[in-house]
Amino acid sequence: MSQGASPRERLDVTEAVRLLNGGRDEVFQGISLIDSAAAGNDADALERRALLEAIGCARPQSWDRSLDSLAQAARLGSPSAQDQLRTLAGAGDEPEDWDEIRSRVSIERLIQPPPKQAFSESPRLRVLEGFASAAECQWLVKSARDRLGPATVVTPSGSQTVRTARTNRAVAFQWAETDVVTEVIRARISAATGLPLPLFEASQVLHYAPGQEFSSHHDYFDPQNPGHAEQLRRGQRIATVLVYINERYSGGETAFPAARLSFRGKAGDALFIANVGRSGSLDPLTLHAGTPPTAGEKWIFSQWIRDRAPPPA
Repeated sequence: MSQGASPRERLDVTEAVRLLNGGRDEVFQGISLIDSAAAGNDADALERRALLEAIGCARPQSWDRSLDSLAQAARLGSPSAQDQLRTLAGAGDEPEDWDEIRSRVSIERLIQPPPKQAFSESPRLRVLEGFASAAECQWLVKSARDRLGPATVVTPSGSQTVRTARTNRAVAFQWAETDVVTEVIRARISAATGLPLPLFEASQVLHYAPGQEFSSHHDYFDPQNPGHAEQLRRGQRIATVLVYINERYSGGETAFPAARLSFRGKAGDALFIANVGRSGSLDPLTLHAGTPPTAGEKWIFSQWIRDRAPPPA
C-alpha cells in the first residue's frame, strides 16, 4: 500500500491513472493529480511520476529525475517501483537499500542495443541477440499476464475487431499501463532502429496458448484500401520489432511464407522487420504469421513504428 499519503490522496492517484488514457484535457488533469500527490510523498504517485519524467510528459525528459522518483517510491513501499529498480539494476533479491540499487542503474548502458545481424535482405530482417535481459523479460510477462484480452485486427473498413485470423491474446501498454522498464526497452529499440520514440505506437505484449495464432498478414497499411485511409493519416507502419521473451514452448515460429523463411528467437532476442523498402515502397515479402505453439506458452513484446508522429490532439 502507498505510504505517506491520506486515503483521499490515494483515491486521487487512482483517478489520475484512469485519466491518463483519456483525451487531452483529461491527461493533463491526471498529470496534475499525480504531481500533487507525489509532492505529498504518495508512493503510487511517485511511481507514476517516474514514468512521466522518463517520457518527458509535460516536462523536460530526464532519466535522472525518473530514477530518483522510482527510488523514492521504492523507499515508501511501492512494490512496482521496487521491482522496476531491481529489474533495471539486475539486483535480484538483494537487501532493500534503494538508493544503492538506484546508483547501479546506468541508462547509457541500458539503452545501448546489441549489434544487428542480417537474417534476410528480401524481406529486410535483422536479428539482435540478447536484446532484452532475463529480468526485463520476466517483468514484461508479470506486467501483462493479468491484463490480457482478445487480440484485435484492423478490418478492411479500418476498424478494430476480433477475428478468427488472430486467436491469441494481447495487452497494449497505454500511458496508464506502462512503466519505466518498458520505456527503457522502447528507448533501446529507438537506438537500434534510429527511429525516434514519437513515431512509436503503444507497445504490446502478446500471449499464445497452444493452438493460438496470428495468421499471415502485413503490418503495413495498403493505400489502395479505402478502409486504411484513417490509419494512414496517423502514418504508415514502416517497421516492426518483435522481442521474444520466453523459450519454454514448442513450435510458434514467426513465419514469412512469401519468402519461405521462419524465425524463432531465444528469450531476449529481437527481430527487426522493415515493412517498407529503403525507397519507401511497401514490401509484400514481409507477409508474416505468428504460428501456434504446439505446447507451452509463447510470449512476445511487439512494437509497431510509424513514419510520422500523431497530430496534436
